[in-house]
Amino acid sequence: MVIGITGGVGSGKSTITDTLHEKYGYRILRTDDMAKELELPGHAVYDALITAFGEGILVPQDGNGPRALRMIDKAAFGALIYGDPAAMKIAEDIIHPATWGWCEEIISEERKKAAESGAAMHEGPRIVVESALPCDRYRQMCDEIWFVYVEKDIRIARLRETRGYSLEKCRKIMAEQLSDNEFLRYADHVIDNSSELEATLRRVDELMEGSI
Repeated sequence: MVIGITGGVGSGKSTITDTLHEKYGYRILRTDDMAKELELPGHAVYDALITAFGEGILVPQDGNGPRALRMIDKAAFGALIYGDPAAMKIAEDIIHPATWGWCEEIISEERKKAAESGAAMHEGPRIVVESALPCDRYRQMCDEIWFVYVEKDIRIARLRETRGYSLEKCRKIMAEQLSDNEFLRYADHVIDNSSELEATLRRVDELMEGSI
């Protein structure tokens, strides 16, 4: 079973994925973390971003060291693409396909291992793909997608408490993400994570009982 976990910032996606890992033995693929790794020196995404945006997105060079040792400067890169839809589109067209491709490669490898071991379909790979950017490609790779829903005001309060975000930053990030209706378009199931943790975990157990 490949389960997609999606939702906006502050919804508590990691709470769900951690539960699936710790209680049910699922392998977790977090697309944010995967994208960050692909942006490191030595990866094709890193080279493609430099080709597209120039070496100005790299940390300042220390002496005469090789470019291969220079990381992408997150602040400089972010300042370049945020607020510029054209630049953002270029960056997304480089990063997103590579990230989805890596997910698909891992899922394919795990399914092959399960088939070679003679596992039944319901005993196949247990993988969770966590992403805040559902799309048709994501829909195709997942057997089910769970949308983690939390009321906007609660998400803001949580972000301000746990991450120290300002109200302005919370609103800005949320405005750049999909709406609840857009998330719902891809979802098979909804987990309301607005109240007590115990209620959320019971909902996870209910969904797992229906999937096993």
